Amino acid sequence: MRKRKAFIFWFLVPTLVCLIVFYVYPTFRTVSMSFFSAAFVTDDASAWTYVGSANYINLFRTSLFRVSLVNAMKIWLLEGAVVILIALLFSVILTSGIVGKSFWRSMLYLPNVISAAALSAMWIHYVFNNQYGLFRTMFMTLGWKSLAQFQWTASENMFVSMMIAYTYASVGYYVLILTAGIDSIASDYYDVAEIEGAGMFKKTIHITVPFLKPVFKRVIILWTAGAIGFFTYSKLFTLYPELSTITPVVYMYTAVFGQQSASGVGGAALNVGGGAAVGVIVMIIVLLVNTIINRLLKDDLA
Repeated sequence: MRKRKAFIFWFLVPTLVCLIVFYVYPTFRTVSMSFFSAAFVTDDASAWTYVGSANYINLFRTSLFRVSLVNAMKIWLLEGAVVILIALLFSVILTSGIVGKSFWRSMLYLPNVISAAALSAMWIHYVFNNQYGLFRTMFMTLGWKSLAQFQWTASENMFVSMMIAYTYASVGYYVLILTAGIDSIASDYYDVAEIEGAGMFKKTIHITVPFLKPVFKRVIILWTAGAIGFFTYSKLFTLYPELSTITPVVYMYTAVFGQQSASGVGGAALNVGGGAAVGVIVMIIVLLVNTIINRLLKDDLA
């Protein structure tokens, strides 16, 4: 028994070391740094200046940070509802006996294989272009001049444009998860429903959705982490000094590493302590949301 325990212990040591080095220590350092003022992220702790809760107070007094929190909430709630509903629709269609299921599933997942930076550049410079973009050409061909003249890259429309691009990029990932969940449901339930005369809509509402409850919980948890940590699309769709698409993680990045354009984030000097405070706030939000989700959505079927 002692040899067995020693064997297990030495197999766990590499994992524990990696966990401490790459997760526990950075978390502890970030939380500690959030209570200090530091010029650079690489500064030794002895060079930090203690400021207490000033970084947190200044963040919530800054309108730009409040805007970033509102944007994150919009992405999590509104965009999340749209993406999950579209993914559910595609998943139901793919599992309904459609011809070429594997092909369509691969096509839907394809955007996840392509770099997010490349997809963002494609949407901004090709699809949304006001002179020769795909949307302009398509709507002009259909005779919809008002939509063809719509300024997708204007500051007041940039957030909606970013959400359209992100929907295209993220739906396939959740289709894959939901499709696997639907495939795991016993076909007997659907056979009985068909005998009773239930159509696809009723089968989806009364069979698919209830049995997918544990899957939905995991989907929401994954979406929460992605929405709160939303970075690439926000960074590439954020045009300085227009900041209508900024999110907390982009705010943190700019505070820690700076921005050549005048962004108003952290002033002229770097604010590494403020950036660390943003990281702590993001971590707390994710933990709170996940805790609430685990409380509300139990794994057992109602």
